[in-house]
Amino acid sequence: MPIVALFYMENGLTVGQIMIVQSIYSFTIAIVEIPSGYFSDSLGRRNSLFIGMLLNLIGICLLSQITGIVTIVLSVVIIGLGSSFVSGTNAALLYDSLVQIKQSDAYLKHQGRLYSAGTFAEATAAVLGGYMAQYAGYRATVYGQIVIATVGVWMAWSLVEVVSEKENPKRGWANIKSILEYALLENLQLRWFLVLSAVMGSATLTAAWFTQPFLSDLMISDGWIGLIWSALNLTVAIISFETYRIYRLMSNRQIAILLVLGVAIGFAGVGLFYSHLALGFVFLIYMMRGVASPVLLDFVNKVTPSDMRATVLSVRGLIIRVVFAVVAPLLGWWSDVYSVQQAFLLAGGIFLLLGGSVILVLWNRF
Repeated sequence: MPIVALFYMENGLTVGQIMIVQSIYSFTIAIVEIPSGYFSDSLGRRNSLFIGMLLNLIGICLLSQITGIVTIVLSVVIIGLGSSFVSGTNAALLYDSLVQIKQSDAYLKHQGRLYSAGTFAEATAAVLGGYMAQYAGYRATVYGQIVIATVGVWMAWSLVEVVSEKENPKRGWANIKSILEYALLENLQLRWFLVLSAVMGSATLTAAWFTQPFLSDLMISDGWIGLIWSALNLTVAIISFETYRIYRLMSNRQIAILLVLGVAIGFAGVGLFYSHLALGFVFLIYMMRGVASPVLLDFVNKVTPSDMRATVLSVRGLIIRVVFAVVAPLLGWWSDVYSVQQAFLLAGGIFLLLGGSVILVLWNRF
């Protein structure tokens, strides 16, 4: 991950084209997100995760043989399909597991620590990936990713299924339609929690894809980029590990305001102080990411029935990807026409406007 944008650039893509590729990836996830979530609710979390990880492995293998933009697009479409089967299902499996052992109140603690474990893993891999890229080339990191993806397939197969709280008598598209109506029309609190999650999720995705060109503009070597990426993920890991403590000290409304302002200030700060000093603002965005993921998932889970949880979380993923798929090409085009620096400034304004608007709507519903 620390050098994937640079890998694309080495193969002839501009920052704008990278954002278009990521937009295609996001639209792919969005299209399959809800059907895959429903598949998870109907036929099992384990089956959904296994299919998702297998598709991810196939996509990574194709990416390792990249010959141009067509190969890149095909590989990210396959990886996107795989991601859609994983998205929402992993969180639903955790929550339902806790419900089954009557520890659902501990979800935020476990989700934060699970997210922390993942970011610790990415932090470790980032150091290895950065130096691997510097001394063996970018493609070597993709071969390394094949190994990781293979382990992921085996881990998904080894999971244990849980039993949902209740079975929904409806099946097929009629059930999907009823879940969509519930999540987006009937339960207004859930709808706006999903939208807030989408804005914050899109912001963190944008930060991830623009940080690498920013570090490249600073003439930082691949090895150091890996170390910085590792430090960013360690920051997320530490913050998310302790998020449940932060949650006790603040109201839902206060946390939402903190997230929106923190992300907006982070993007604007990078744009205004476009130098090594701006790294502090990148770390601020990643701190907000550490808080946002477990907290916003908890917001959604608390107001979602068990038998539709994976589908609703897939709706959350769909909205995140749609927002990102719209915003990313705009910011990528802005970056190609003006600069990466100007793209950071524009992103700060966009996410402040979107996030602030959602908070105003949610003001009396937190």
